[in-house]
Amino acid sequence: MLKKAVFILFILIFCNTIKGFAQVPLFIELEDTTSITIDTAKYSQTKSKLINKSTQNITTSTFKGNSRTNTRIDSLVIIAHQYMGNRYRRGGATTAGFDCSGYTMTVFKQLNIKLPHTSAGQGLIGITINQQNIQKGDLILFRGGNRRSRRIGHVGIVITEKGEPVRFIHSSTSEGVRIDNLNASYYRNRYVKSVRIPELYR
Repeated sequence: MLKKAVFILFILIFCNTIKGFAQVPLFIELEDTTSITIDTAKYSQTKSKLINKSTQNITTSTFKGNSRTNTRIDSLVIIAHQYMGNRYRRGGATTAGFDCSGYTMTVFKQLNIKLPHTSAGQGLIGITINQQNIQKGDLILFRGGNRRSRRIGHVGIVITEKGEPVRFIHSSTSEGVRIDNLNASYYRNRYVKSVRIPELYR
């Protein structure tokens, strides 16, 4: 009788232990951990691990795309200029007013390319490129008002070709949609990175 009671107790303890283990996740999705990472070396490394070899081949060719012969990029820049002078509006994504990411999101949407409505989120998509390879159609990303912060807080669309002084169109808080130059000290000191959107090259 005692042996039977001990055996039943043992079975109950064993079942509870298994149940406890079953409630513990065995792994954490990498994308969940990278989705909140806004600056970019770690994200790029993790992203490259997540894509398979065939996808890497596609993104490599996309990375080297030529904006000079790409009619989709020409269309993108024409669309971007159509909103020149529209005022800035926090959270805005219409002609009544744009914030920076609302503006880029709206312009890309005209080509059926979806972007998130945050500058940090837009910095996580596409292919990160170095400053020497910036070309027309790339997104260009900056820190916000605090240049010491690592957080992306502003975004625009590059309108110049590779090798030319980098100019970009964006929705500024002071004057709405306008064109500025990366060489201006305000933007040069806040530059974080640029990304290329693969859908523009398909």
